[in-house]
Amino acid sequence: MVWLGTLLVSLILFAFAAHPFFTYPLSLFFIGTKNRPVAASDPTFRPTLALCMSVFNESRVIVTKIENMLVMAERYGPATIHVYVDGATDDTPELLRAYADRIDLVVSNERKGKTAGLNVLVPRCESELIAFTDGNVITPATGLVDLAAHFLDKSVGCVTAKLVYTNEDESPTSAAGSLYWRLEEALKRVESATVGVMGVDGAFFMVRRALYQPAPSHLIDDLYVSLMILAAGHRVVTAEEVIVRERSAVYWREEYRRKRRIACQAWNVHRTLWPVLRKMPPMMRYAYVSHRLIKWLSPFLLALSGIAFAAAMVTRFGWGNSLVVLLVLSALFAIGVLLRLKPVTIALSAITSLAGVAAGVLEATFSRHTYTVWAPAASIRQTAD
Repeated sequence: MVWLGTLLVSLILFAFAAHPFFTYPLSLFFIGTKNRPVAASDPTFRPTLALCMSVFNESRVIVTKIENMLVMAERYGPATIHVYVDGATDDTPELLRAYADRIDLVVSNERKGKTAGLNVLVPRCESELIAFTDGNVITPATGLVDLAAHFLDKSVGCVTAKLVYTNEDESPTSAAGSLYWRLEEALKRVESATVGVMGVDGAFFMVRRALYQPAPSHLIDDLYVSLMILAAGHRVVTAEEVIVRERSAVYWREEYRRKRRIACQAWNVHRTLWPVLRKMPPMMRYAYVSHRLIKWLSPFLLALSGIAFAAAMVTRFGWGNSLVVLLVLSALFAIGVLLRLKPVTIALSAITSLAGVAAGVLEATFSRHTYTVWAPAASIRQTAD
């Protein structure tokens, strides 16, 4: 019965890999402390606010983005716009200089990284709230108003918008990326109502200035800043009503590099903040480990699960029969890829993304690479529409 034991090990490893998106959110419904709803909206609530953005080569989208930011700021009222250009080699600085009378513009001739740019901008702001956004993200005109409304609740320290990818049908890679992100947003919605969101993405989020702690320049700012606020005992929530949009990577090589970079950056944040995060209350630690740590380790858990499953099959049916089954399944998968069957190509894209995550975690663990600077995927910036 050795094969049954090995099969059980395989199933346990697979269950751990699936935990972040299945058993973890279910567990929050039963054991998570329910957060009270955010206070009702007050149309007169307008704390001073600074909207900050650090960009590199964004000439394809920067005009649309700045116009979008100006509309948001005008709709909000007491808001200022601050933009840092990080050693751009295209027309981004020239395009932005046309708005120099309406924004605080800092142009660096040297690439220092997104986080370093934000660390230059924030000290130039004198505001109660700080909002951050990315150059390729389109936000609603009322975005600042709607995010700021959540700070009527004194317990809220950070609020993030809901991100939607706009090009799901463009390729199997973008379809897989969109599916993954829908799961991620659903998970954040559950966390927001219970333990708090375990880290936000940089598309569009807002924090209280008094709680803001700048990230070291070699670390990614969004995850670091939001986790520090959470660890300090303040709520991090998601604003479901604020929907922002951007494109997903279209090609598998781009998505692999993107996932590798993000995983490396995230693992470096984890190693830096773990001495702080491990002091959080038990429920918060459980949430962080479930959502973040296990998710980053999921490629390794799935690989070990596959190895254990193969060992169980060999033990039960022998090498010859197991090899035949493996070859048949591999041939069917290859045929599905050649025929561009959507479920198969999406599965292949998901495997590529998992490989990128594994490579990023290994890179962060065994090298000093931090991706302080990086080149965004070209297909994400393909259009400003």
